[in-house]
Amino acid sequence: MATSKKLYKQIISLSIFAGLICILCLYLITLPIILNNLVEGILQIVLIISARIVILSITTFYLFLKWFRQEAQYLSDIPFLLGLFFLILIFGKFIDLHWDLTFFLYDEATVLFYLKFRFILIIIEVAPLLYLGLEIIFFRVEDRFSKLKNRQYMNNLRTKIMILITSIELIAIFIVLNYSLLGILLPFLLIPSLIGIVYIFFLAYRLNRLSVVKPNILAIGFFLYLLSNIFRPLMNNIIGDNSNYIIIVEAVDLVIFIIIFLGLYKKS
Repeated sequence: MATSKKLYKQIISLSIFAGLICILCLYLITLPIILNNLVEGILQIVLIISARIVILSITTFYLFLKWFRQEAQYLSDIPFLLGLFFLILIFGKFIDLHWDLTFFLYDEATVLFYLKFRFILIIIEVAPLLYLGLEIIFFRVEDRFSKLKNRQYMNNLRTKIMILITSIELIAIFIVLNYSLLGILLPFLLIPSLIGIVYIFFLAYRLNRLSVVKPNILAIGFFLYLLSNIFRPLMNNIIGDNSNYIIIVEAVDLVIFIIIFLGLYKKS
């Protein structure tokens, strides 16, 4: 058991290190472009997104710490799945910051590649939450389908469903050849997933499941995050693609993820 814990720590540490090296290389390679694109409000953008990265990092560290303090570590454990979601989201925010620092400076082909990569990260972010949510749904219907009471069968089934849904979403991203269509497609992929996540945490609260977190607060937090993603396009149309728009939406999401962290924080 100690060997498994040590191996998990090494894999997570190496993954984080490799990810940070890739992010560092991206910023260093494009540093001349970034320095030539210092527009008004850029400092505020850097500060607000950096604050979000700090909050996400604290949340990720807390979840993995909780996971490693368990007597045994399983990849289906709630702290691990939520920690994986927030870890991937951290790297997503580094990509978002880079995009904001180099906005309008790339050709259409580069923008399409950039957006596809970011949207793929978003789909991968949601996958651990989808896997977690399927357990709650299966728990609700296991009396009708007795096979779901078999833990191994249930885990195999939700793995297959998660892979199927994620694969369909990834294929949809890959086949789109226009970044305008890609921007329209994303809400159809992301919003249903967020609705499902909100319902899952609400259901967990009603069924008194997920006792290691506070599902009622998480349901509220992810519902606010859902609203944030719905109103982003509206705010973009009102304010336009500028620093004020980025600062406002990032500040709103910062508050939302503080609420989500409160939902995750629960003493033993």
